[in-house]
Amino acid sequence: MNDVFIIFDLLSMKNFLFSFFFLAQSILCFSQSKPAYCSKIVLQDSLEISLFSPDMFRFRKSHLQGERFPAKYEIPFVIGKTTPWAAVKFTHREDKNYYYIQTDSVQIRLAKRGLDWTIWNLKKQQIYPSNGPVYGMFKDGYTVFDNVSAFNQPSKINRFSHWFYSHDTGRYTDVYQEEDLIEDTYFIHGPDYPRLFAQLNELIGPEPLLPKKAYGFLQTQHLSCQGNQEQLMEVARQFRAKKIPLDYLILDFEWGDACDGDQEITWGGSLDWSKNYTSPLSPAEMIQELKKMNIDLMLIHHSAGDFKNRKHQGWTESLYDEKTWWDKYQQKLEMGIRGTWQDTRINDITDSYIYRRTQDFYGENQRVLFLGCRKVMSLNPWDFRFSTMPTENLIGARRYPFHWTEDCSFSWNEMAFQLKAINNTDGPMSGYSYLTSDVIGSNWKIQARWQQFTALSALARSHNSKPWSGNVDLFDFTNKIRITGRDSVQIKKQSETLQTETAEASIRKYLQLRYQLLPYLYSYALHNYQTGFPITRPLLLAFPQDYICSSDTWPHQFMLGDYLLIAPVYGDFQSMEIYLPKGHDWIDFESKEEFKDGGIITYNTQDINKLPIFIKKGAIIPQGQAREWIDSAEPDSLKLEIFPARFRSSFTLLEDDGESMQYQKGAYATTRIECQQGEGIEISIDATQGNYRNKPKERPYCLWIHQITQKPQEVQAEQAQQLKWTYDERHQRLEVQFIKSTDLKTRINIKP
Repeated sequence: MNDVFIIFDLLSMKNFLFSFFFLAQSILCFSQSKPAYCSKIVLQDSLEISLFSPDMFRFRKSHLQGERFPAKYEIPFVIGKTTPWAAVKFTHREDKNYYYIQTDSVQIRLAKRGLDWTIWNLKKQQIYPSNGPVYGMFKDGYTVFDNVSAFNQPSKINRFSHWFYSHDTGRYTDVYQEEDLIEDTYFIHGPDYPRLFAQLNELIGPEPLLPKKAYGFLQTQHLSCQGNQEQLMEVARQFRAKKIPLDYLILDFEWGDACDGDQEITWGGSLDWSKNYTSPLSPAEMIQELKKMNIDLMLIHHSAGDFKNRKHQGWTESLYDEKTWWDKYQQKLEMGIRGTWQDTRINDITDSYIYRRTQDFYGENQRVLFLGCRKVMSLNPWDFRFSTMPTENLIGARRYPFHWTEDCSFSWNEMAFQLKAINNTDGPMSGYSYLTSDVIGSNWKIQARWQQFTALSALARSHNSKPWSGNVDLFDFTNKIRITGRDSVQIKKQSETLQTETAEASIRKYLQLRYQLLPYLYSYALHNYQTGFPITRPLLLAFPQDYICSSDTWPHQFMLGDYLLIAPVYGDFQSMEIYLPKGHDWIDFESKEEFKDGGIITYNTQDINKLPIFIKKGAIIPQGQAREWIDSAEPDSLKLEIFPARFRSSFTLLEDDGESMQYQKGAYATTRIECQQGEGIEISIDATQGNYRNKPKERPYCLWIHQITQKPQEVQAEQAQQLKWTYDERHQRLEVQFIKSTDLKTRINIKP
């Protein structure tokens, strides 16, 4: 009997000691840093589980000798959150085969042999792995990713963690691990998309806001080494004369990066201006003349500075001493250029470094405009490698917007591919709102259709051609961009006077619409920063409860914000089927025809200048004044287009100063607007909450209330001045104008 007790006591002591050791390992992180970065569990000496939230974890395998999990390697490049996480409550136990870690939300089961793991919910149903399809980086309400991709999608980049955040310098390049010794895998459970995006946003870090001016239109000049200052200034003048909105011109390598006058040199081989851009004005004078036209200038670079730990980076044509490169770049920033397009590959660490240092140069009062590469295309006309998904990016690259999809081809097929990539799979569904393509159509029809969806995407940028140009000479264009053999190419001058059909009218129309929609678009940009929820949303993201949408059956359609459905025409069609999600009423943007309860419709697409756009019933769409450029200091005189419904609908207008980094410290304002239709219609505009530089004390409003079938008897407005209203019988629209204080709530009552 005593022997039994002795055996029992020994077993108890063994279990006690193991539990004590396990607990000590579990709380190890709380003594590694002050305060602790996160809650952790260390198993089998070389495996660490970091708990960021009850639904978000990191599994780290360490092959380091000695100390397995040094504090200096805590935050790799993929993680953007550098401050401590809230403690996560958890319990742990084990049996013969598994370790079990339980949070308030899920259970992790880790096999002792092989260290394979599964995730279960509290109902003991397995969450991960599962058999559903992958959409972007999401699957069945969760995501699993490493430093470069989700679900082990192909990549050309090493998946191990090598660069780490330094609390001492605030950079990710000063702490570097050369060898492949740290394996990180991340798991996030939603299960709904808003929760998934919110956690992804917190872990990886949000996409910063661009300067408000960058939500306008950006046009590249690419004329190889035959480009010159007068041609650039003429492009600027033509944009203004033709009333095509424009805020930025981007100069390709002809500015001096790869040109010495008309002579081409190694790309990135010069850091000085080409003589073609030094007369008749100096570069500084040229920049100022453009600014007088309210146009800013951005330069392309095929070079970089060789900073500390710049290793395992991809193609950069020319590399310089860090101080030499930065001094030359800073000179141009001081002249007034607004940033750099880093035309390099597999350079996310380099891009991040340049972006961060540029922001340090500007300080808190000005945002960086920076363009990097996220290579994804159907076909590259001179580089026949696999490129239908991003294989050259680190996931943490979303912290420096914006990106372009690299040199793509020019067909309807390419346009359709880019449309899906930018506004679905490789853009918002992969955590990237700010993704653009070059917009090069082989004929004017493709150019028109491509520019249409670009104008209503999160960003609008075009590389070629100028909006008033017609068909592109593709042989000429590909020859002057190809990597080798360009020195023997004679570029032909294209005569624009002979073009009889161009995309100009369509481009003008939809860029003007984009600029009017700026308050709507910018509100979603700020919302994206706060929540991670994308600006443009494929239907599977916008309507996940609709099974027709949730399987990505309509991948080329997307929502711009909550209320505008964009159905780009992606072929030379006479008509096209469009799906309007059921359970909602939809209104044709142009004709105002209503489609009750949605469904599949056949739409006439013969008019090349008409993009199918539909408004979701209940919409409140803020618009600004018509304009051809954006001035952040000029407040919008708001026009609200309202489509009343029998339910209460709302829109929250978000605003800030449009230029500084103060929004990251809470310097922004929100104004909630609501509408409901009963016997009459009630519209309320709340007092504006929050503050920012140049916030107006009062502002004029113009309300266009649609689908009003007869003239109202009366329109009343509380806390409003200079109330005026008219009824447009032809368009069945009530127009109400007034001025209100931003500190007061206003109610408008419309009595039938």
